[in-house]
Amino acid sequence: MKWALFVLSAAAMAAGCAGVDGSRSDDAVAYHMRMADSLEQEMALRGAAEHYAAVAEGYPQSGAYPVAVRKAAILYSSEFNEARNDSLALHWFTAYLGLPLKKAERENVQTFVSLLQRTRTLREELNRRTMMADSLGALARRQAGTLNADTRRIQDLEAELQKAEGELKKIKDIDLRLSRSRGRK
Repeated sequence: MKWALFVLSAAAMAAGCAGVDGSRSDDAVAYHMRMADSLEQEMALRGAAEHYAAVAEGYPQSGAYPVAVRKAAILYSSEFNEARNDSLALHWFTAYLGLPLKKAERENVQTFVSLLQRTRTLREELNRRTMMADSLGALARRQAGTLNADTRRIQDLEAELQKAEGELKKIKDIDLRLSRSRGRK
């Protein structure tokens, strides 16, 4: 009897807590969605995207999940969002494709996903080429420095050569005068 009473009270308590948790999660979803909508209206897209993503990540069973996933994907891909992130946009669009969608909407999202993937590939290629150009620029600067140093060294050697040629000519002239003066004797 006591055992049945204990089980019954535990079940009632669990049911009451579940109702509170459900209410809390509904309140949290409503809060995040209101904040996201408000921030989106104010063009604070980073914050709006974060609130939509919070709903999508934390409350996948809520009725707001499809809207939150779609809006998070759109906002993370927006060029007006200073926190634009193609990887996150791709993640949320891929999650959105997992939902039951109408054929036209599914095709649009699939097109957008393929464009995001292509954009990401092109950005990676651009970054790779930029790094390569920077590396080649640094190499060209080093070689220009070496070339300038070599040019200065060549100029110094040419000056020394001219000086040596002048000294050699003087020695030749002295030698010629000595030879002439010996020849007269």
